[in-house]
Amino acid sequence: MNIRPGVVALPSAVSGGVTFDTRVVAPHERIDLWEEHCAEQVVGLRCSCLSEQGLNARYHYFDLGRMKMIDIAGDEHFIERTPSLLRRREKDSAFLTVILDGKVFVNRAGRCLVAEAGDVVLYDTNQAYMHGFPAFARQAIFEIPGEDFRDRFGDWSLRDVVHFGGSTNPARMIPLALHDVMREVQSSSITGERVGAALEKKVWDVMETAYSLVNGGERSTYHAQLLLRARKYIADRLGDPDLNPTAIADFMGISLRQLNRLFQGERLSLVAHIQEKRLEGARRDLLQSGACKMSVSDVCYKWGFKSLAHFSHKFSERYGVSPSRCR
Repeated sequence: MNIRPGVVALPSAVSGGVTFDTRVVAPHERIDLWEEHCAEQVVGLRCSCLSEQGLNARYHYFDLGRMKMIDIAGDEHFIERTPSLLRRREKDSAFLTVILDGKVFVNRAGRCLVAEAGDVVLYDTNQAYMHGFPAFARQAIFEIPGEDFRDRFGDWSLRDVVHFGGSTNPARMIPLALHDVMREVQSSSITGERVGAALEKKVWDVMETAYSLVNGGERSTYHAQLLLRARKYIADRLGDPDLNPTAIADFMGISLRQLNRLFQGERLSLVAHIQEKRLEGARRDLLQSGACKMSVSDVCYKWGFKSLAHFSHKFSERYGVSPSRCR
């Protein structure tokens, strides 16, 4: 396994770029240390390994803000998150995981599936599971707070593992998008809260697409790509007060009826989606320390709201607190 031993800082677009490698200790101490570090940075688990050389494994941990990303790799082993660990090591998160190399067996809720390089699996950490790695494997875990996940996708249960095949359309859009986010996390030389927030937004965009594929009924690759294109156009123009369904349909070269049909079965209608994204952006600006010099009205107009009163009303309705109180 081509990994570098030790615990070192990594260049990163966000804070907390740290790596841990089990080879800093003797073979007989590696599993205990791995469990200890995983419980601290990833999730409480129990690990087993059949190799006489002990467990060779490492992770790189990146703190994006509310979300985390863990690039984790190891030789043959298996892990369990047992009912007793659920009680002793509580963790309320959704793990959006892209398999980068190797093969992973996922056993949960009476179902066992095999995920291979290029696949993505999504599950929560509040239920028992077992993962097996028969040979070297590498994966990137995007950790999403359970509270945030339920706030956005309250009707989406993760009791069963959600599996997106990396070689099938349109599901392959999910791993491709996560690969792009991962590369940006690891390669960007820019730091700061705004970078972390921008990366989190990209993960949420992937989650919106995943939700659409799972809960929106059968979609062709063409329609899934159209929906993704519409979302990107909206995201790039949220600050335009004249952004509206007609302008979006004209840009995409489809009828207004076709555009609205794309959002049928989504958790939000087209108009509600635009408003939600504007409110999310405004809330991020109000909560970031670097944005304190901006007035509430500046934030309001930056995100495409035409009226301060309308913005304040919708913000309070969505988050239960006024914009000024939020900041």
